Amino acid sequence: MRRNMTSKNLSAGLLAAIFLCAFFSCVSAVPAAAQYTDSRAMADLGGPKEFERRRHALAQEILAQEKNGGWVILFARQVEPEAEHYREDNDFYYLTGIADPGAVLAINAKSGLTVLFEPAQAPRKAKVYGPNVLSLSPAEQAALGFSRVAPLTDLDALLSGVTSDGGPLWVRLGFPDKADGARNEVGRDHADEYAAPYHPGLPFDRNVVEQLRSRYPQATLRDVTPLLDTMRNVKTPQEIEVLRRNGKLSAEALRDAIAHAHPGVYEYQIEARARFDFANAGAQGVAYPAIVSSGNSLNTWHYFNNRKQIPAGGLVVFDYGADLDQMTMDITRTFNISGKFPPEQAKWYTVDLKSQKAVIELLRPGHTYEEASEAGLKIFKREGIEKQWLGFPGHFVGLATHDVLLPRGPIKAGQVVTVEPIIEFPDKQLHFRVEDTILITDGAPEILSSAVPKEMKEVEALVGSAK
Repeated sequence: MRRNMTSKNLSAGLLAAIFLCAFFSCVSAVPAAAQYTDSRAMADLGGPKEFERRRHALAQEILAQEKNGGWVILFARQVEPEAEHYREDNDFYYLTGIADPGAVLAINAKSGLTVLFEPAQAPRKAKVYGPNVLSLSPAEQAALGFSRVAPLTDLDALLSGVTSDGGPLWVRLGFPDKADGARNEVGRDHADEYAAPYHPGLPFDRNVVEQLRSRYPQATLRDVTPLLDTMRNVKTPQEIEVLRRNGKLSAEALRDAIAHAHPGVYEYQIEARARFDFANAGAQGVAYPAIVSSGNSLNTWHYFNNRKQIPAGGLVVFDYGADLDQMTMDITRTFNISGKFPPEQAKWYTVDLKSQKAVIELLRPGHTYEEASEAGLKIFKREGIEKQWLGFPGHFVGLATHDVLLPRGPIKAGQVVTVEPIIEFPDKQLHFRVEDTILITDGAPEILSSAVPKEMKEVEALVGSAK
């Protein structure tokens, strides 16, 4: 009888089994909260209904391209980071609000049926390390937005059925991104891994694609990455409120750290002050390792070591931002550790700031990012340093600090972008960078990071003022 079942019936049978398995999956005597899933963050971002809306919107985009729909398959991260809080894969989190190592999301684009597959936990593991969503009761799972949660071992049973129907699998064929790395930057990380002579195999996200192609050669794999990028690029009202909060707390932390900076301080002490303030204000982590560069490291754009002592008169580039509800922030201020820019430093700081302001002024719907870039370039041309202009001086911000897509074409309300023109003279160990994160509105641009000053006189007055 099993041989005579159609793939459609097989899929229906499997889904019925998954539903029953999910209903009886809870482990007794575990706390009523998943270890890594932050219900408060989920609520800040709109709650389970908002994540359900996103999944529905993605399904509608898929149906506009493929009348048969197909299944979306997205994987969470597989392992916890070393000595850091767990932070979920951005695309998986965007559609679920769930943070659970090893989970897999499956969405039927046509019916809207959603199944969350999770690693099964022994009761002892759930007790020691905290439960995942599978170990919660059905009511608790439903409260997180998932009425069908099944063991990960059932995933291939589902896939073997649905791929026999000939519908496509929508998977991420593009690179993932992360808090401190864009998709293309993760791709470059992979290239470095491939170059290592004893690399054990493909990175996890590449291996997923390889395994799907190997196990289900009859399936057509379609790339869901561009659809997710378009959705993620324009922020929801809830995301905007989280970014506003993050902008304020991040800027206030930088302000406090600069106020405590003085000659003889170590770079790591400036970092430590801001990081404490991030955590103390409720941020779950950092958007990227702090950049506190000085001396012979000043012209290393992404300098993370932060171990040097800063002598009197030293120029400092301080670039840092918090990670709040998996939404990032990016702010940079340049200052002299003694609190006063000498004439040459004052000149180039002023030019950099003027250029930044010229770009920000045009960040309004009705303009393009190319027009905004040209406004900043004019300031550089006026000073004869146009060769230092590298195109639009910034990037989008969101789930990743270097978020999806590039600032090109029409400027749209709801986009969040940095502006950070750079002026540097490596032969003189000079580097100037003033960076803010900007929300595009229907009117004037909103500077999310305005709580830390950038006017030269105000910056000079701030340095060391806590003493």
